[in-house]
Amino acid sequence: MKKAVIALSLCCITLFSFLMYQQFSPSAVPAAEPISADEQTEAEPLYLVREQNGVLAIYPYGSNTAAEITDIRLSSLREYDQKLMQHGFPLYTEQELTSFLEDFGS
Repeated sequence: MKKAVIALSLCCITLFSFLMYQQFSPSAVPAAEPISADEQTEAEPLYLVREQNGVLAIYPYGSNTAAEITDIRLSSLREYDQKLMQHGFPLYTEQELTSFLEDFGS
């Protein structure tokens, strides 16, 4: 049951991140409006969640030093979610980070 809740929560976070990315991506701006070079930069995530020594760790985006190491075992996730976490799962806001930790932390 816990695995199902974790998997469903990861799916929700993934969908939310995708929708937020689509909403703020440069392609979402109407073509009639010219876009300056400064506006063309995409929003970078604040954090990346990825695997470290078999558990999930929270990294500030662009850093190789974990800000927080969780007790969430990678092996407890579905195979698809494990692959996401091995590549790095982006979190774009503090609220996403808080939700992630509340959903998966113990």
